[in-house]
Amino acid sequence: MEPDKKRIGYLNGQWMPHTEMSIGIDDTGFRQSITAVERLRTYRGRIFALDAHLRRWSWTTSKLAIDNLPDPEAIASLLMELISENSELVEKEGDVGLTMFATPGEPAKNQPTLGLHINFLNHQSIEKHRNEGQPLIVTDVQQPATTCWPRSIKTRSRVHYYLADRFAAEHRPGSLGILLDQDGSITETSTSNVAIVSNGEIYSPPGDRVLSGVTQLMIEIIADDLGFPWLKRPIHLENLMQADEVLLMGTDGGLWFGNSVSNQNINQGEPGPIYGKLCSEFDSMTGLGRN
Repeated sequence: MEPDKKRIGYLNGQWMPHTEMSIGIDDTGFRQSITAVERLRTYRGRIFALDAHLRRWSWTTSKLAIDNLPDPEAIASLLMELISENSELVEKEGDVGLTMFATPGEPAKNQPTLGLHINFLNHQSIEKHRNEGQPLIVTDVQQPATTCWPRSIKTRSRVHYYLADRFAAEHRPGSLGILLDQDGSITETSTSNVAIVSNGEIYSPPGDRVLSGVTQLMIEIIADDLGFPWLKRPIHLENLMQADEVLLMGTDGGLWFGNSVSNQNINQGEPGPIYGKLCSEFDSMTGLGRN
């Protein structure tokens, strides 16, 4: 049987085949893209940083006014049940991604839509990017202004990310597009937070200018334990191009590095020493370093 036919998802109180999950055309999530989303993953079979993900989920759903959802403890139980319902696939695939989403539902029903499902990870691509890095292309796509909605929430309104990655793909296949802020500074990519290393210090954009990345939060804790200063300030193009290292952090890929920016190599395209130390500690945190 094909993997998609074996996957079991949760939608509005029912467990069902992944292929049967859908929302109606009158759902506000479809009509207006009002959809809270949270992406998680497992390491060695355990959900990584679950509490931090649940805090971001609660922040996002509150800002989007999606009410009457299960509380965080109930959501955690559903996620565990999701893994259990897909135990055969999880065992076959190894670590997997977990996605949950919520919308205000259909206006006439006054009930939110809530769904959870398994998504597969491209382990080969993740490992390649960890070892060899990934090229970055600075795009001309700007983030929506913070007066539109907080950038710290995670939603399905991702047109800007889509356009940035299309721009990047036209310039270099396999690259990620970096979005800009209104002042021309860099913000993030569609799948990662971005930080730079310069003279032994780590810099990343201010927290209110980017999605509040859970993986970045974990890497910040590691950096602090290792004694690496981490500063939040706007990063302009010249800072990025002159960086000693570029760090990329996201749920699916964990921690990896940018090997070039707009076709200019960073650290000769090789992983840098601070990345190496952070990666080693991150692997210890997640269990990837164990045999």
